[in-house]
Amino acid sequence: LQKNQQSENMQQSQKEDGKQQPPIFCDYSAINLNCGCPSPKVAGKGCFGAALMEDPDLVRRSTTSLYEGAGGTMPITVKCRIGTDEGYTFTQKEYLSRDEDTEYQNLKRFVEIVASDGIVTDFQIHARIAVLNKNYSPADNRKVPPLRYHHVQRLAREFPELNISLNGGVETLTGVKRELDECSELDGVMVGRGFVANPWAFAMADQVLYMEDEGGLGSLSSGPKNRMEVLEAYGRHADYEEQHGDPVKIRRFMTKAVSHLFAGEPNAKRYRIALDDMAGLPKKRAMELKQNPNLVQDEQPPLSELIMNIATTHLREEVLYRSPKESFDKLLWDEEQAERKRNVVSTVVLGAGKKGDDEGNVQKSLVQEWQSSRKADELNERAERKLEANGV
Repeated sequence: LQKNQQSENMQQSQKEDGKQQPPIFCDYSAINLNCGCPSPKVAGKGCFGAALMEDPDLVRRSTTSLYEGAGGTMPITVKCRIGTDEGYTFTQKEYLSRDEDTEYQNLKRFVEIVASDGIVTDFQIHARIAVLNKNYSPADNRKVPPLRYHHVQRLAREFPELNISLNGGVETLTGVKRELDECSELDGVMVGRGFVANPWAFAMADQVLYMEDEGGLGSLSSGPKNRMEVLEAYGRHADYEEQHGDPVKIRRFMTKAVSHLFAGEPNAKRYRIALDDMAGLPKKRAMELKQNPNLVQDEQPPLSELIMNIATTHLREEVLYRSPKESFDKLLWDEEQAERKRNVVSTVVLGAGKKGDDEGNVQKSLVQEWQSSRKADELNERAERKLEANGV
């Protein structure tokens, strides 16, 4: 009620000023200060993002201001890296020769100063440094500096009163579990791109991370039983948004949220292409109407129906109705097969010509199996491309 009253007061003030603006609602659960972005536009010219790690007292004062500005009503959290390349020129050789403990002490000092006011108690730490003194892109900064999880793990052990979450390089649910099992003092693992690229792969997070049995609080009894239920629920939300917004402006954002729901499944690419085509229809129809104001256009079905039609047209029923557990079991199997292939390749490269006859035969068999599997994958990809070229 208080938020609604504040919004009404703001809107009334805007009307009196003659500047009608859309209603503003700040229904957030926390405010996060990003001290980890290495983008040249941000940390370079902007002097914020990861550049803030060089001035922890400024970060402390900024978080205090954020807390007071929010009326002390919500948590203020900080995302950062384990450091920057301030004071030296980054190269792999130079970096690996530097004292790791000094790097850790700098990170520890940053956290201590920022947390000293008792306002920030939650840190999400990307376990790489940010290279700011070279023309590195954000993508380079996600790949080139090596990961040092042990710094974040040590921080979690030395500051049990703080919530320390690990970030960087973890892209799967099994990867999250591995890191939490390795360091029980960690309060969480932050996954960004891995989750966006394949959100359904995390549908079993409650069972895998918190509950061993499916009958407990972590069961999916109250969650979606399959991806069709996800699309149905999301469709209701999408229809609401389009009724209260301009489809020309928001349709593509709405469809993007479900574009990777079937990542890795057969025909997932055709599903994404169809979604993208459908997302552009409102703009296309608006352009046609602008060119010909007298044009009579057919009424379009609601967005929820369009999304469901695309899914059922391009995806198999088995994929649409596969449960989270069945999907997770399939992912585990795929990960095991990928690891086996990597091990086979490693064995061939490192062990060629050094095995006995029996071991050599086993190695040859594994190689043949891997080659056959790879050939089958290539044939399937070719067949799919051919179907797409023919418009099937």
